[in-house]
Amino acid sequence: MKFNLMDNVVTRALAKICDMICLNIVWLICCIPIVTIGASTTALYSVMLKMVKNEEGYIFRSFFKAFKENFRQSTILWLLFAVLSVVWWIDFNFAGAVGGQIGFLLRVVFVVFGFILISALIYALPLTARYVNPISATLKNALILSLAKLPYTLVMVVITAGAVVASVWTTTTLMFALPMWFFFGGSLIAWLNSCILRRIFVIFEENDENDNTKEEG
Repeated sequence: MKFNLMDNVVTRALAKICDMICLNIVWLICCIPIVTIGASTTALYSVMLKMVKNEEGYIFRSFFKAFKENFRQSTILWLLFAVLSVVWWIDFNFAGAVGGQIGFLLRVVFVVFGFILISALIYALPLTARYVNPISATLKNALILSLAKLPYTLVMVVITAGAVVASVWTTTTLMFALPMWFFFGGSLIAWLNSCILRRIFVIFEENDENDNTKEEG
């Protein structure tokens, strides 16, 4: 029996890990201007949504192609969510300052709004990476999916927000988490979420007449 090293499961797994590390570093570099975080994350999801189906091709070419094609829409979405997040944080802290039962109820309300905000962002950028739609349609679909696929949404929020919160929990956890974020933190989260998103996006792709799906490869 001939043994083909290139077909070895371990070799393929190591190659995949190497790709994820490289993508993570490129993603971080492209996030440095801050304003480009949306475009960089959309590009990352563009590759990861293909990677979970072993259709990624040339990862760097795919990343920068998606970065360029989705730059305008992703940047607008990112800035919109960034502004809404700042407003939410101010209101949340104001509710806490109110105190008493009213303050508690207000905080509960803002926690719900915060969950919806995070959920919509988690869906919006991958939707931009995968489909050609105007911003309004992307936001609408993100909000609908957040509620319609609530169990999946909860898992992705826990994965995404949980990783961030756990990283900054204490100075010790932050020091431990920084190298992990540098090498594979973002790409691992995107890969885990993409495994879930692929199941969700099936509802858009079951119909062969759907013509707003971005070309694979």
